Amino acid sequence: MKALILDASPSPDDPSARAAGALESVLRHRGARVSLVRLRTLSLHPCNGCFGCWTKRPGECLIDDDARGVAAKIIAADLVALAGPVRFGAWHSLAKSALDRIIGLVLPHFTMIDGEVHHEPRYARYPRWISLGTMPRPDREAQALFVRLMDRNAVNFHCPAHAAGVLSGDEDAMSLAGQLVASTEGVA
Repeated sequence: MKALILDASPSPDDPSARAAGALESVLRHRGARVSLVRLRTLSLHPCNGCFGCWTKRPGECLIDDDARGVAAKIIAADLVALAGPVRFGAWHSLAKSALDRIIGLVLPHFTMIDGEVHHEPRYARYPRWISLGTMPRPDREAQALFVRLMDRNAVNFHCPAHAAGVLSGDEDAMSLAGQLVASTEGVA
């Protein structure tokens, strides 16, 4: 299995870096070939909303920076795991910027999935997805909102399996990473 970990921690000592490390350890232990990308080290400009990834250069962003390579790695992976801080029930700015830049991986056309409107797939195959957020202290409402939002994002990106969780305080990162990985196994 080819796994891609996107570390959206703003600094090496952020709890999200520990979460990304836990995901890497669990995946390697399970025999995955793991690639770790630290988003903070890349040149990632914000999406400018031009829709060029849909209309001018299908599947590829018009902005010439590292986001193009991230999108290519995502679609080539069997499993993608994103670890980063959670703010107000959603991803912090670095993870959000990276995700905004991969919208070209789906089509601009819409379809109904379980009574909801979502983008049509561009590709025949999409990776499984894990979202592991971190928060300094427990906040049940924000954690529930994050898990629900990640579920909707996974449907929009046609992930065959997905899991989301939030580490708060000094909870055991290895345990939660293991649970999230296990819950996505066995799905092609």
